[in-house]
Amino acid sequence: MRTHLFSTIFGLTTVVICISPSVQAATFNYDQLKNISSRPINSENRLTFSGEPFQNQGYTVFSNLNPTSLDSGHPVINLNGLGNAPYYVTGRQGSPEVPPTSATRATSLNEIAGFPTFSSYLKNNGILLDSVGFVFGQKSDRDFTKTWNLGDDHLGKDWFASPDSSIEEKIYKANPNDVEIFLSLGTQKIISFGYSDIYAAIDYGSTKLVSDDSDVAFTDPMTLEKLTGLDPVGDALANAFLEDIAASGGKAQLVHEEYQPDESNLLIGNGFGGINLRFGASIRVVGATPIPEPSFGLGLLMFVAFNAIYYLKKQVSS
Repeated sequence: MRTHLFSTIFGLTTVVICISPSVQAATFNYDQLKNISSRPINSENRLTFSGEPFQNQGYTVFSNLNPTSLDSGHPVINLNGLGNAPYYVTGRQGSPEVPPTSATRATSLNEIAGFPTFSSYLKNNGILLDSVGFVFGQKSDRDFTKTWNLGDDHLGKDWFASPDSSIEEKIYKANPNDVEIFLSLGTQKIISFGYSDIYAAIDYGSTKLVSDDSDVAFTDPMTLEKLTGLDPVGDALANAFLEDIAASGGKAQLVHEEYQPDESNLLIGNGFGGINLRFGASIRVVGATPIPEPSFGLGLLMFVAFNAIYYLKKQVSS
């Protein structure tokens, strides 16, 4: 998720933002990732969401304004990078801003590919796409610092970068009991997603301008679960969603790819500084990574071993 949002003298003073309309952001080349092994998985079955700060949606990145604190964020050391990388990330509803935000979600549904049962239920019951929302962040009864973060913020462990490369990789983690990811209908939670780390990467491009950056974030495939106590409409929609998930892979992956920088929505509150950003993400239906059955793996190992022994014995006898 976007990183050179804060200048190195951000503490209530200055933010450095360089945007030029003459430079176009490029798509992200995932082959450049060297430390994060997970990757977005292509899928023909996906829900596409869009949430803008002016709609009281999006996602928020923020850091402690005290430069000596662990959660102040690390300096960006990459080629063409600027400022400090944010330490925390959450959906807009979890922002530390003052006064508190009235946001209830990070983003709203605006496009469907596949999902025939889910799509038909929405259409047949006159439910608008943007009635469906997506939320991630700390649970409502947790402090905003319990959201996904950079942990010890150690280079080589929580983030990976080099002055010789424009690529920075980051792994945001949280206590699974403190955070949540869910699909909503209106303000009603209908589908809960299992926990995943959030993998974020940015290519700072060929200049120091934000507009030639490419910025991505994604999760591992997650297991989904219907919430209990839903009203009849929410329950039926949740069942339709899970039916399509089961038919096309069984798991879901969240992928955010941001190629249109918007760094104009700054926030300060509770001793933290940050920025609200647009959240353009997709929920993709994917399968679990196939793992060979233990018996097959053991049989293959024994087959190789026996053939190696036979070959060596044959060489000795010759």
